[in-house]
Amino acid sequence: MPDISPVITFLFRSVLITLPGLFTPGPVTAITVERGTVSPHAGAFVTMGHGAVELPFVILLFMGLGRFTGYSSVRVILALAGGVFLLYMAWKTVRSRNALPVRSAGAFSSSFSAGMFMTIANPFLLFWWGTVGSTLILRAIELGTAASVLFYVCHISANFFWFYFLSFLSFKGYTIMGRGYRFTVSIICGGILSGFGVYFIITAFKI
Repeated sequence: MPDISPVITFLFRSVLITLPGLFTPGPVTAITVERGTVSPHAGAFVTMGHGAVELPFVILLFMGLGRFTGYSSVRVILALAGGVFLLYMAWKTVRSRNALPVRSAGAFSSSFSAGMFMTIANPFLLFWWGTVGSTLILRAIELGTAASVLFYVCHISANFFWFYFLSFLSFKGYTIMGRGYRFTVSIICGGILSGFGVYFIITAFKI
């Protein structure tokens, strides 16, 4: 019977490595909270949108795409494009601050599309998977196919539970405090998206 303890240890460590980035506020976190004013289940759909973009990219990394992430030209293009898009979405988020969540989708037509576009706009997705993520992928490959599949299942599950929790809390906040909460969340989330947009653009010029 094969020893599964190395696989369990690896999966546990991979989740621990993922958590700091997950708990750190970012574009996907901000839009999850904003979408949470529309539905308590928004986080689930944001995660599905996030996974729809991330999973094909991770599969390509398993196939050897990681070597391209080190090219400075690729990093500059992604950082600039992501920064500009985040600034645009920040403007749309702030503009929807007075809209009723039940009548307005806000900056996105759906939570699924919000998860997709915020993931695409975040160049650190590529940077993280091209560095830390690639190291984990190499270890998963060493441990076999089952470990590779379980690695991503654990990763996306952590995303799912965290974002679902955030959207649920956000919806409860809106239920209790009403439109004032929606207004505040839109301003704060717009500010976060603007901050990351500016940061990504500055980063592009430093690469």
